[in-house]
Amino acid sequence: MSENFYLIRRLFQVGDTRKLIEPGERTPYPIIIERPTFRDIFFNMGLPEWTPFLVSIPLGTALGLRFTHNLNDLPLSRRRAFGGTIITLMIFGFYLGVKGSFYKLIGFEDNGLRWRFPDQRVKKYDFTSDVKGFWEDLLRGNRINRN
Repeated sequence: MSENFYLIRRLFQVGDTRKLIEPGERTPYPIIIERPTFRDIFFNMGLPEWTPFLVSIPLGTALGLRFTHNLNDLPLSRRRAFGGTIITLMIFGFYLGVKGSFYKLIGFEDNGLRWRFPDQRVKKYDFTSDVKGFWEDLLRGNRINRN
C-alpha cells in the first residue's frame, strides 16, 4: 500500500531520481515510460494527481481573503493580491500533481503494477568464483581434456 501523502514527501526531494537507487537496483515499481514527455505525464494524471489542484482553489480563496482583508482602502490592489494568491496556489497544486504523475510513470510511486518477483534488488552473480575454481582445477590437472 502506498503512502497517503506521497506528494508531500516528493515535494522536498532535490536532484535526479537516479541518485535514489544504487547501480544494479531496480525501482520500487515497474517503469511504465522511462523518459516521459509532458503529454504523457498530463494524460496519466488521475484523481490523486488532480486533488492538490482542486484543493488549492477553495484554499486559495480562503487564504486570499485572509491575506487581503486589510486592503479595504485599495480595491484594485486587493483584487490583484487576491487573484495572485489564488493563481499561485493553483500553480503549486498543479505542480504537485505533475510531479506525482511523473514519479508514477518512472516507477518511484505506486502505479498499479507489481514486479513479478518481489525481490527489490537485481540478482548479482559472482562469476569470479567459477573462474577462480576453473583455473585452480586446471593448474592442479583435474580438468585437462585429452582428446
